[in-house]
Amino acid sequence: MKSTTQESSVEYKPSGRDGYLVYHEASGDLPFYWEYGGGDIVVIVRFDEPDKFAVRYSWAAERRGQILERLAQEIIRQRAPTCTADIEERSLCILIKETLSTNPRAATGSRIVKLLRI
Repeated sequence: MKSTTQESSVEYKPSGRDGYLVYHEASGDLPFYWEYGGGDIVVIVRFDEPDKFAVRYSWAAERRGQILERLAQEIIRQRAPTCTADIEERSLCILIKETLSTNPRAATGSRIVKLLRI
């Protein structure tokens, strides 16, 4: 399933408890691996072999922080509205974390498991 923002889109390719996200924009596409986390980390999104990112995707090398931010915002907007993102630009990793809530009726694990399923 593809979702679109102004200049980019994110395509979800789930495969059980993990899968791929593909970030699309006019300049090209970037594949990111995702898997469910544990504890307050709902989902881990990362780029395989971050040391090769600049060589494989030179068009995105200077904007990797901006791209990670867009990707995190789109994941939260579409699939995890009660979460926040920790972005590790150097390792090209995004940690989607459940926001702590004082509301005892806040979303629990059953909702979390459905975040990236289509």
